[in-house]
Amino acid sequence: MLINRRRAPSSEISSEKKIGGHKREDEYAALINGTVIKGTQKGDVRDINQNLHSVKGGKKWQVFLYRYETISNSHFLNILKSCLDAFPEDYDKYVEDRTRCIALREKLVTEIGKEKVKLMSNKDFLAILGDDQNSYVKAKQSLSIATGNVCNKLHDKEFLKKFIQEAMFNNTEVDFLAVKSRSDHKFRVFSRPNVINAFASRMSPGISKAGKVPEDFNVDGQKTILTYEKLPGKNKNIVEIEIRNDSKQHYREVRFNMYSEDALNILLEDSLCSRKAIVYENLHFHGDSKEEIIID
Repeated sequence: MLINRRRAPSSEISSEKKIGGHKREDEYAALINGTVIKGTQKGDVRDINQNLHSVKGGKKWQVFLYRYETISNSHFLNILKSCLDAFPEDYDKYVEDRTRCIALREKLVTEIGKEKVKLMSNKDFLAILGDDQNSYVKAKQSLSIATGNVCNKLHDKEFLKKFIQEAMFNNTEVDFLAVKSRSDHKFRVFSRPNVINAFASRMSPGISKAGKVPEDFNVDGQKTILTYEKLPGKNKNIVEIEIRNDSKQHYREVRFNMYSEDALNILLEDSLCSRKAIVYENLHFHGDSKEEIIID
């Protein structure tokens, strides 16, 4: 039985995003008289003072997509290793157990209806499944524990700063973040320290709540999230860290996504980052960045 729960973007969408990213890099490089760096490293553009710039735009940023080895060898991102360890090394066994689990859920939906399946506890479902070693179920349960532990570590603001710095700037490799605003299409440029301090001061860690898909086995904590208070008393997700398992090629990988508009809101609301000097019509330097970048 074929079970398709694809969550990754299609190849066409991924290609469009990649092309759009290259156009942004070319545009930004021309504005600062810099050079586009080819490849998949963190730095996208090098300025004439040899500083590296990460260029972002669009609705959602994929800050990174790292394999097991990269996470294991990281200084601070390695707290996510336990999330990858929640999944078995054998991809085929994982898919086999996943298919069996979801096929049974779909069978129950057909027999007793969606609403009754939604009300069914996980304990009751597992009794029907009759497989206490199902690797798909065990992975979800183990991941819930792992994300809880990650969340606890990220409550330490100093550790959170280092975590964000490694995620976004590969520690000290990249010097600036350039964001093309979706509202006015201008590039907003921020220095690494300004970005890290602004994000860490506003972000709070948490875990995702269980989904409500009756055809799936739903468990809390399948993602590590970072939220911020967008409106008084109302928090919104800005970062979602999830494990990618949608194919044998992309199995046990960590994906770090950030919502562009919310990220830019935080930076523009920060007291230091909000100071700006408009150099060109489509290029704004904020905070410390205007003092450090040479474009002439």
